[in-house]
Amino acid sequence: MLALPAINTGIFVYQSFILESKNWDDFVIAKSFMFYSIFSVGTLFISGPIVDKFSSRKILPLMNIPSFFAMIILFYYDNYISSYFVLGLMGISNGLANVLGSSTWAEIYGVKHIGSIKALTTSMMVFSTAFGTAIFGMIIDFGYSVEVIAIISFLYILVANILIIIFKRKIEPVWVK
Repeated sequence: MLALPAINTGIFVYQSFILESKNWDDFVIAKSFMFYSIFSVGTLFISGPIVDKFSSRKILPLMNIPSFFAMIILFYYDNYISSYFVLGLMGISNGLANVLGSSTWAEIYGVKHIGSIKALTTSMMVFSTAFGTAIFGMIIDFGYSVEVIAIISFLYILVANILIIIFKRKIEPVWVK
């Protein structure tokens, strides 16, 4: 759950670097935010009933997959149209994350201490956004390309998803006991 805030914030903050690297017009990413918003809100409406039907634990491994593909597109394609796909896919992951961010913890730990759990996880996500921005900035300062950022983000998402799959099987929800 920390991969998405770090990567999204890094891309949002350093969009001018991405524009320059990809030789896109000045407002391509700004226009692409419309797709981010539409897909994020659309996913919110769809993912709620899906989580109710299948459970957060089953949907959680799917959360970062759209962003995974967004990083592949960011790596391979230079055409400005790819920006719409990158931000649209990131929006899908964001919509899933917003629903799963609360329901997963309630499902695993119950609701007795949900306030404390949400406070901890939200503070970690805020730290993740700052950390992601700093890491992106360091990569850029060292002279690496947006493609390197995309590969590092891709690998981060891959490792995060592997960890989710490993730990998902080991965590028994509170309400089952």
